[in-house]
Amino acid sequence: MLLLGRDRETALHTDLTDADADALFEEARRRQRRRWALRIAIACVVLGASVAITVLARSGESRRGARATGAAARVTLPTGPLATLWVAGPLAVGPTGALYVADVAAHRVLVRLAGGRFRVVAGTGTAGFSGDGGLAVRARLSSIVDLAFSPSGSLYVVDGGRVRVIDRRGVIRTVAGNGQPTTTPIKSGTPALAAALGSLSTASGNPLSIAVSPSGQLYVATGLSRRAPSQLLRLSNGTLTNIRAVEASGIFKGRVVQEIGRVAVDARGNIYTSGGDGGWVVWQITPRGAAYQVRGGSFAASQARRSGGNYSVLERSPSGAVYAEDGPDMRPIQGHRFAQTLPVSDPIRGETFWLTYFAFAPNGTIYADEIPGGGGFEAHQQLIAIAHDHAVLLWQERNKTPR
Repeated sequence: MLLLGRDRETALHTDLTDADADALFEEARRRQRRRWALRIAIACVVLGASVAITVLARSGESRRGARATGAAARVTLPTGPLATLWVAGPLAVGPTGALYVADVAAHRVLVRLAGGRFRVVAGTGTAGFSGDGGLAVRARLSSIVDLAFSPSGSLYVVDGGRVRVIDRRGVIRTVAGNGQPTTTPIKSGTPALAAALGSLSTASGNPLSIAVSPSGQLYVATGLSRRAPSQLLRLSNGTLTNIRAVEASGIFKGRVVQEIGRVAVDARGNIYTSGGDGGWVVWQITPRGAAYQVRGGSFAASQARRSGGNYSVLERSPSGAVYAEDGPDMRPIQGHRFAQTLPVSDPIRGETFWLTYFAFAPNGTIYADEIPGGGGFEAHQQLIAIAHDHAVLLWQERNKTPR
């Protein structure tokens, strides 16, 4: 049947309109699919970026935490069983950055593991003296007052009026002191194992301190006793040599320094000691024995009694400079003067504390042992790690004595 005239035009117009509509519909569907694909792609990019940022942030935090807590540090000395830290005392950091701490309540030396737990390095937990020539984990210790590492990785421990050393095999032996209290000055040439280095009174502050120079030389400061002045001694070939520190200038030029409490050695071999004299005094002693009082400090006897006893705690930093503890802060020593104070408590906002001990890790992390105090200070002793502006609480005291 043929369509003529207007009917034919209407039919052709109708056919073209349907085709155009189908084409437009398909184009709309394609555009809609492209829009959804673009939206999904954008959402995936945003989600991926968020995940990446979160992962990087957590990774950075983990790295900072690892640096601060020594989680990546390798323990080099042999260890014994897991243990609970009851009361933190002297601190030392091994060559690889592992933190060692004396548990003064349990008469042991512990090392902090990556997960925050502790293992025994020396001591059975029972006070006494035994174990020389055997494994340190089976030896008895008592009244631990100082720790120090040698460049070779051996750990020196001061306990019970003796200086003992734990070698890389975990064997302990005594290198100085017979466990008897100091009653007379020690003469140069005295056999180290026959020397009386002990304190007459545990209430007289910290009477015995050690330091190891970068070359491995061991120094011993006997502190004050009721019958003998404090002394600075050098251990060499099994004997002790008395180092006379003489004031090199000032109105007391030529006077021998009498009060020596703590000791540290810088990278150049200069010896630093802290004394009393009614407050905190720090001396720089050259290898020739000339003593210069370090100036610029604001030490106070009241602070000293609340933080680390009667003497400022001294430690060598990774740069080789010696730092002196000044209550809640540390003061680096440059020449004969204190440099700008390093406030240890700043990274922990709203918190002020008084240092008992501190130690530097090879990467610059500061480990600080804080004592509790009155007047708004914390109720618990704490052990913290500070890396730049990032502070980590490593341990907090909850009980005074082990069960």
